[in-house]
Amino acid sequence: MRLCVGTSKGIVILDADRGGAPLLISADPPSVWCLARDCYDPRVIFAGSVQNAQAGSARGKGSLARSGDGGRTWQDITPASIRDEEVWAMAASIHRTGELIIGTSHARVLRSVDTGRSFQECGAFLKISGRDRWSLPISPYAPRVRSLAFDPTDPETFYVGVEEGGLFRSADGGASFKPLNHGLPDDVHCVAADPSDRTRLYVATGRGLYVSADRGASWSRAKGLSRHYAVTLFADRHDSGSLYLAAAAGPPPQWSVGSRGADAMLFRSSDHGSSFVPFGVNGDAGPSRAMLMRLAAGREGEGVMYGAFNDGSIVRINERQASIRTIAEKLPPAYDLITLSE
Repeated sequence: MRLCVGTSKGIVILDADRGGAPLLISADPPSVWCLARDCYDPRVIFAGSVQNAQAGSARGKGSLARSGDGGRTWQDITPASIRDEEVWAMAASIHRTGELIIGTSHARVLRSVDTGRSFQECGAFLKISGRDRWSLPISPYAPRVRSLAFDPTDPETFYVGVEEGGLFRSADGGASFKPLNHGLPDDVHCVAADPSDRTRLYVATGRGLYVSADRGASWSRAKGLSRHYAVTLFADRHDSGSLYLAAAAGPPPQWSVGSRGADAMLFRSSDHGSSFVPFGVNGDAGPSRAMLMRLAAGREGEGVMYGAFNDGSIVRINERQASIRTIAEKLPPAYDLITLSE
């Protein structure tokens, strides 16, 4: 199994079956924060870049790149309209090849249906009521799209999570948007739809994990979590009801100055988010200094996932054995990863 890892200094391709040996290291595209893979052609990968001092990232001239050969070579495809923006989130359609949605550092949403050759801005997202009040608590203050997710059954429906703006749903391919923020904090970091139940949504926020059983009409705060700055979540499509959440004790500024780092933990739910238990790390379910930034599924049927940490380590998670093993370390800070075809 090969992994494509997005780091603060570019792309790393790893062989997960051979001890995480690096197969390729590329500084172009730089400062990769998010990755996506076409649902039909696994050779087509997209990478979004940011400039973020806390994350140790310094973006180059382009914020969006595409590879057509599994990450070996890359082409800058940044739309002219966002040359001064960063790409903080992206999602490739799980229904149709060539479709990609990206979210930027000033809370803009753009959509492509031709594998990134052209993009159309979702203008309705710029007209959402109350948008002028969205703001991060620290400089540069501008809100940003942090998460995008497609509905598991409807190709026209997708969700947009805005850090310090809330959650929104489009049911018509981006022509209009509906806020889903009744009882939900504005500080949205990650959104996922349950693969086996489209009415059930999960949102990781700066104040914990929130669960909706009615497509976002109402929300409840998840119980059983000892860490509440929720960063990323993963709804396992191979194991119905299985949900993973990585959460820290506090926000990113504390991760580098606190004596315990992020003081982060990984939690698992086997009942669609109704309850959670800590998930063991090498037999130890205790906290870690590093923050788990992203999870990706391994081969179908193996019960394996892979995770990327902000200290540059990559892990292999065996769900059945409830264990985590480091397969690569001392990479630049890693923020996203996807699995590639053999």
